[in-house]
Amino acid sequence: MTLVPVNPLRLLCFQKEQKLVNQSFFSRMVVSVGHLSLLKQEFGGIHSEDATSLTTFAHYGAAENMRNKLAPHNISYDDFKIYRTCYDLEKKKLPEKLEGLQELRYTDVPEVVAQRKDDGEAFLEKTEVQSLVEWKLKFGTYRPSLAKLVASNPVDDVRKTTASAFSLMSEDPNPSKAISTISKLKGIGPATASLLLSCYDPNQIPFFSDELFRWLHWQTDVNGNSKKRKSKAMEDDGNANRKINYTAKEYASIFEKTTTLRKRLSKESGETIKAVDIEKAAYKIIKSAQEEKSTHALDDESDDAVEAKTPRPPSTKRRKKKTPEPKEPMPPTKCLQKGPRGSPTYDELGYELDYDYILKTSGRPRRPGKRAEAKMDRAIKDDARKAEIMGRSEDARMQEGAAWDDRVARDLGKAFHEVGMEEYEEWAKKGSKVQEGEFENPNEEERERLLKLRTGCALRKGSKHR
Repeated sequence: MTLVPVNPLRLLCFQKEQKLVNQSFFSRMVVSVGHLSLLKQEFGGIHSEDATSLTTFAHYGAAENMRNKLAPHNISYDDFKIYRTCYDLEKKKLPEKLEGLQELRYTDVPEVVAQRKDDGEAFLEKTEVQSLVEWKLKFGTYRPSLAKLVASNPVDDVRKTTASAFSLMSEDPNPSKAISTISKLKGIGPATASLLLSCYDPNQIPFFSDELFRWLHWQTDVNGNSKKRKSKAMEDDGNANRKINYTAKEYASIFEKTTTLRKRLSKESGETIKAVDIEKAAYKIIKSAQEEKSTHALDDESDDAVEAKTPRPPSTKRRKKKTPEPKEPMPPTKCLQKGPRGSPTYDELGYELDYDYILKTSGRPRRPGKRAEAKMDRAIKDDARKAEIMGRSEDARMQEGAAWDDRVARDLGKAFHEVGMEEYEEWAKKGSKVQEGEFENPNEEERERLLKLRTGCALRKGSKHR
């Protein structure tokens, strides 16, 4: 078997580029740290910096090998070590900001928590939790509302809740109770909770990443039962793109399987294998499997087959007009369709809509009466008071009102639609002030962001914009 690097399109480090053959040659190739000498013979010499870059690529053929040598119950320590090492080496090629987030997640925060543990009480600050969530969104599934929900947690609540969860971990190594405790914070589910616990104990507590779940449950469910495949494509794909529900039950299965794998690899190698090591290896294995599947899809048809195709002559039959697909209803309409007992409906930014208010305002508009006039008078007084607090003129409220609400929301850790007159007064009592020219001449991106926050905010649950 000839050993060559994975995915030649990414090997910019190669100075011997003219000696590489076409893409199809790479369909079943393997590279590992131990193969560098063979690679040097193959390409007639490789520079030292090229050799370093080559070690960042794992076994090509991950999807094909997943059911045997790379399956969690079969993987050898040598193969495991290759994938774990590849993850660490690939960090060095990340942009500076992403590299900083990686350093924070795997080094800085765990070291700070360990020091606090030695000092008597381990906990996480709100800023640390927000940074970890940012890392999770950058390297996992992006959810636009998650960061805002996490930011809405009070600083003291974050510190007390994480301290309580870490204390539970010191009493019971099973993280189920600690997961439930941290999940009481806004925007924190089992997956994010496991990330915070992993910083407390990276040796035993795995992070609930998509890649780790899919690898540990390759072609099995959370109960360990084999999943039936409906087609050859599904059989080849295994679980590289399977749906995940992010439940406590799924994480319990991850924890159990990770513990079993840690103990086996530690026994085979004589080294201490950490849960965080398994997380890294799983990430590389699944990503390699996903990349290989997409590459093979491109190679299914050869160039000759494409050239041999002849255009089909136009049909003489009268073609039926395609019926346009029904458009997805807008969130308020969808909320009404579900009814009062339906599942929650969320708007574009991820905020839950208020069914009762939407139902109340969806009928025929009423004529303005005394109650509406009183509401209008109160709104005018509130606007005047808000302008006074902000140190701006009342006329500026029309243009800058959304920016004012956003500033108060961010300073108080609340959602945009949760800001009313009471929040303005609270903000003023804290001695907060706006900087001169802060709200003048916002750029296009900022205007677009504020427009999204303001659009439909009255329909959200807990809204004070009514």
